[in-house]
Amino acid sequence: MGRWVAAAVAALALVTGVAEAQQAPSAEDVHAAERARFGFGELRRGASGTPTDANAANSDEAKVGAFALPPLFASSAAPTPEEWAGRRGELVRLVEDNWVGRIPEVVSQFRVVWNKQPTGSVDGGTTEQWVGQVVAPDGRLGPTVDATVTFPAEAANTPALIDYTYVWPGGRVPNFGGRGGPAPPDSVATALAHGFTHVAYRPQMLQSDSGATMQQGVIGLARWPRERHDWGALRAWAWGASQLREELARDPRIDGERISLQGHSRFGKGVLVAAAFDHAFADANVSSSGAGGAKLMRRDFGERWENMASSGAFHWFTPNIMAYASGDQTTANLPIDAHTLIALRAPHPLFITSGVAEKGDAWVDPTGMWQAARAAQPAWAVFGAAVPSDPMPEPGSNPDALYKLGWYQHTEGHVPWPGYDEFYAHEARFAGPRETLLPFRDPIKRNRPRRGLALLELPSAGAAKT
Repeated sequence: MGRWVAAAVAALALVTGVAEAQQAPSAEDVHAAERARFGFGELRRGASGTPTDANAANSDEAKVGAFALPPLFASSAAPTPEEWAGRRGELVRLVEDNWVGRIPEVVSQFRVVWNKQPTGSVDGGTTEQWVGQVVAPDGRLGPTVDATVTFPAEAANTPALIDYTYVWPGGRVPNFGGRGGPAPPDSVATALAHGFTHVAYRPQMLQSDSGATMQQGVIGLARWPRERHDWGALRAWAWGASQLREELARDPRIDGERISLQGHSRFGKGVLVAAAFDHAFADANVSSSGAGGAKLMRRDFGERWENMASSGAFHWFTPNIMAYASGDQTTANLPIDAHTLIALRAPHPLFITSGVAEKGDAWVDPTGMWQAARAAQPAWAVFGAAVPSDPMPEPGSNPDALYKLGWYQHTEGHVPWPGYDEFYAHEARFAGPRETLLPFRDPIKRNRPRRGLALLELPSAGAAKT
């Protein structure tokens, strides 16, 4: 009997071992594999959102400390528009190699085959499901670019808003009413009320929001395992948004020159990346994007770079972000920061929004995002655009929202909708047809372009913001 028991145990061990070998890797497994492959070793811990933890995130403005930003310009003089084009190319490569990653060359040969089906009507408009099948040059089928498109009634040449829309596990949507304000308005109805076609883009269908399943998306279709400077999910989502924009522009119901973007939190990061690299987007609403988005990473307030390099978020970025979370390398060694990423959008419209720290948006560092926007303003000044210079506006006021690179801080928490109307006004002002543009009257007179390395001197947030 003992012999048969031993044989059964051995067989069970063999079957269990095979099953374990066939299990999909966890995010921690993929993270560890990339660390080992590129020699990053162990990484420093990220900040905790629990104030009593030893590694709690800083939420005290007095403890931020001094820091200096890498210059936008290559010399002490502001460049001409032509010179900026060359400098922008240099900054693009730095942002790719240290932040969002490069798109592998094979992706330029990918095709997207579209299928569009009407699905009914809502809020006085008609809806269609658009699914774009990604096909590799060797015929392999990849994931899809997936969106629900809602047109206003009798739509003709309407502006469109590509709204990054999260796919919640099990269809469960969080109670946003407990996250800094009342329950949200319907974003589809809001878009239709402003005369927009609403496009609910689901980026997770193209590239999952997890390191564990990164290989199964468009990243894996292009190349796996990733190379050190390859793209992450933010860049992959942006690639999908550009494919969707191109297809929308072919539809006569849509004005191809007025297709904008909107995204919140992690999708705010994604929208910023999409707008920075694809200037065909008319405008972009970057809501509470925080670390890895519009927040200055050198500023020790809220989430840190180490959080971005961890197993929970590394898939958003190039593997090389881990280089600044290990050994003696820190964000002080980064050749870029968030102002660099933002400046890649110049001279086109961009709108950055945030809630207030006191109501739950401290993690994304509202002041750090405003400082990044101000530090990027010289790139717009190169093209003759007015730029603000007064202290950080009070929440709920909108003087900085009246510029091409706009900033608006609403009075609620980590939610996007209190800034919706301000964004639509920004889009109408700077991306709308000339005959419907709102008149622009500069509310701040001290708006002469800064020269040289003055952008290294961060503007004051004002006593009220400390």
